[in-house]
Amino acid sequence: MHSCTSKLSSHTFMTQADEALNRIAPLWPLSRFVAVNPFVGLSDMPFTKAAQVLARNASTPLALPPSFYKELYCKGKITTKDLQKAIEEADANITPEELISELEVSLKACMWKLPFPPVNLPSAQIDRKEGARWSTFINEEISKWCTAYFDCGQALWGFPWKGLPLFAAWRQAASLDRNPETAGMKGWRKLLSSLGDDPVQEIDRAAAYLGLEVSTATEVFHSLILGIGGWAGHLKFLAHEKNLQGEQDYTLRHLLAMRLVYECALKNTFPMMAFTAPNSHKETPVSHVPPQFLWQRAHEIATRSKLFSQLASLGRSRLEKAPDFQAVFCIDVRSEVFRRALEQVSPSVQTLGFAGFFGFPIEAIRAGETRGTPQCPVFLNPAVKVYSHQSQDELGTIALHKQFAWAWKAFKNSAVSSFVFVETLGLCFLGKIIWNLIGHSHPKESRGYNIDVSVLPLETSIKLAAGALRHMGLAKGGLSNLVLLCGHRSMTENNPYGSSLDCGACGGHTGEANAKTAAGILNDPLVRQGLLKQGIVIPEQTLFLAGLHNTTTDEVTLFSLESLPSLHRDSVNALAQNLQLAGQIARRERAPLLGLDPVATNLDDAVTARSRDWSQIRPEWGLVGNHAFIAATRERTRGLDLGGRVFLHDYRHDLDDEEATLELLLTAPVVVASWINLQYFGSTVDNKLFGSGDKVIHNVAGLLGVQEGNGGDLKVGLPFQSLHDGQAWRHEPLRLAVIVEAPTESIDKVLAKHNDLSNLVVNGWIELFALDNDGKVTSCSDGRGWWRPVTL
Repeated sequence: MHSCTSKLSSHTFMTQADEALNRIAPLWPLSRFVAVNPFVGLSDMPFTKAAQVLARNASTPLALPPSFYKELYCKGKITTKDLQKAIEEADANITPEELISELEVSLKACMWKLPFPPVNLPSAQIDRKEGARWSTFINEEISKWCTAYFDCGQALWGFPWKGLPLFAAWRQAASLDRNPETAGMKGWRKLLSSLGDDPVQEIDRAAAYLGLEVSTATEVFHSLILGIGGWAGHLKFLAHEKNLQGEQDYTLRHLLAMRLVYECALKNTFPMMAFTAPNSHKETPVSHVPPQFLWQRAHEIATRSKLFSQLASLGRSRLEKAPDFQAVFCIDVRSEVFRRALEQVSPSVQTLGFAGFFGFPIEAIRAGETRGTPQCPVFLNPAVKVYSHQSQDELGTIALHKQFAWAWKAFKNSAVSSFVFVETLGLCFLGKIIWNLIGHSHPKESRGYNIDVSVLPLETSIKLAAGALRHMGLAKGGLSNLVLLCGHRSMTENNPYGSSLDCGACGGHTGEANAKTAAGILNDPLVRQGLLKQGIVIPEQTLFLAGLHNTTTDEVTLFSLESLPSLHRDSVNALAQNLQLAGQIARRERAPLLGLDPVATNLDDAVTARSRDWSQIRPEWGLVGNHAFIAATRERTRGLDLGGRVFLHDYRHDLDDEEATLELLLTAPVVVASWINLQYFGSTVDNKLFGSGDKVIHNVAGLLGVQEGNGGDLKVGLPFQSLHDGQAWRHEPLRLAVIVEAPTESIDKVLAKHNDLSNLVVNGWIELFALDNDGKVTSCSDGRGWWRPVTL
């Protein structure tokens, strides 16, 4: 690629390029950061095959170090019996004793042996031969330009070429930059001047110049794009958003073309080096399953056995009488702790688990704003817009705050004031800084949503209400006088990842708007009249009440208390007292994990202080430890201590006449839980590639994501501190076990209709089990209609 006249081969590499780019997972921006399965683009291949692809293209073992499994074995958490089961499942030609010996060999090397060498790109070859850092330099350069191009308001000066497509804009900007040539990349600007603006043409030209073969190009492209996977993920997110609107976006091709140009520049820079052609290593793969996967599988088998034994020991725990009130919580694993605590202080309560948007996929628009936030799972489009209403005085205050914030930012960042800002005003903030340092900052509370559901189309409200009640199992009676719809939120200070601790089912936002919308619609007399025509009866005395569970402090806020009917005041007061007592129990249970004394008299204050401490790197543990999803009546799990590690979704097959709820449950909540599970999995087994590194040195880039340090790629997953307490892992990488109380033939019907779901089962990304009428896990699906017996 000395010039733009480099001869193209007769073939095109775009099929291979698109195959590689389709393996990239989307990365949502910080404002709506949600858990994403980092392997979603590989889910059409078996887990072990995908692991080999990643070992080859990203040099990752996709497992924790050997020392982690050695410790589990020494503590008896993995037994020889578990190893034997893992070996038999994989039909591996090895014994447990040999597997233990291989673990000892890996322990001496402090790492698992990878079956493949790295892909031979010029940057990688030079780095290995000369001890250089060209790969890092290239990714920092690309990230620099992407941050400028995609900036959402953080930069004071806008990028001049934003109106151009990415590749063309990068060419214009990079052609003025001497940094690559200063670093030693000869002829950089001359090379850029020889390029056209068509990324497809430049991908083909670069691939031919680098000597790629069509048979191996997909893997080479995949390796390249993984090196800048954060920005690739952001572009995949933009494409996902366009796709929801029925449009196509190919900007990812631009990023790949940019990355290839840098490789060509290095080949030009080192003409005397004998480069070997990039390849995907045609060596025959190892004939046996890598030992780390057998150890990991044994760990999963051991964990599943413990959970299955718990379920079998309980059988069914029935309420002795009709509940005094019902409380619907999100399926989030943190709700398991609170639900258990609430049932302890109020044995007559019935708690239910349901996706935290409560079946109301809305776009919530705050007062004074024109665009809202999608409050639903990220693969759904909002069905309706809801508006928050404020008085004119409140709107004026909001507008004034916005103007002041803009002016303050402009002053701090202006070229004149930046030199004197600290000197003139810094001391004024000394007291606030010290106050914040000792944990007395005040997290920004939501302005709240004052939603008027009466303006919504009545037909839409009735349809949403009917669907929600049916899927909750409440459409055929059984409603108590008081039903709490309890969404959830986190409350932290100075936390770019704050939305990751909010509700994934609400698109990375709090569940407040959904709970208020659901309660408002279900309390509407006109909606109830419309439901009657569908045979759904909501008793006149039944009141739906919206609430919000703060998962950082385990406090629950109840809304609309000022307008309570007199009939419900006593019951709501009793509910509030029970929620307060449950919060105290939940805080005591979580305290040791947070390094707090569970019997300390000031525990409540200490927990609250963590949420206000702007230097706190672990305000809460989020969904750490998640490993299973149970879809059954609460009677199957009530009284069991599941450790805040299990997603709980209520389901009654006898109330699901057309099995629509089963289909929705498996294709939506299970998929969301799987995304969460696999994000935690990826962030744990390889935090550099799939996580976010050290939270202490994070910097926000373009208001879109975070970088580790002063530059480099966007980080795609969870920070190390969200998974490890400094002494030990708090999250164990276990693929999700999905346990459903339904006939196997009914589950098979759903799998047969949804290839994406069945692929997760067939290829081992989740494991699907059936629960029988006695509370026993009896069989495991292969995803194709065959169920093998489960034995403990």
